[in-house]
Amino acid sequence: MAYSTINGKKIESSWSGSADNLKDFIKLIENAPETLEYVKVTSSTSSFAPDSEKFKGPINSSKKRQIIKIVKEMEKAFKKQGDAITSYRFNSYYGAGGRNHEQDPAYIDYRTDRIDKFGKAMSSGKYGSLD
Repeated sequence: MAYSTINGKKIESSWSGSADNLKDFIKLIENAPETLEYVKVTSSTSSFAPDSEKFKGPINSSKKRQIIKIVKEMEKAFKKQGDAITSYRFNSYYGAGGRNHEQDPAYIDYRTDRIDKFGKAMSSGKYGSLD
């Protein structure tokens, strides 16, 4: 589960976090509160500015099924490219310590070896200044 540290105190999320396998990640989605403002789901395999789909709250069971469908499609798409997902992330834009964490906007994205290598190259300045 995701957590924030505020004034030295660890505050764990009741719904956000990451998983290294699809089965556990689907459980996170299924247990998400309906009260989330929205969930933005990455829906392409691009390393830079990938496409996404936005589901506005309430995040009911029908929307959760649609979100899970996209996540499963993305798993297949990454595997087809030879770059399997190594970690799935479902997080709040504001972290776990927010006062309204059950109503936060949230996002879903994925980690792969290719995405991690691209991120390291970007932060090292390989593609120019980030400013």
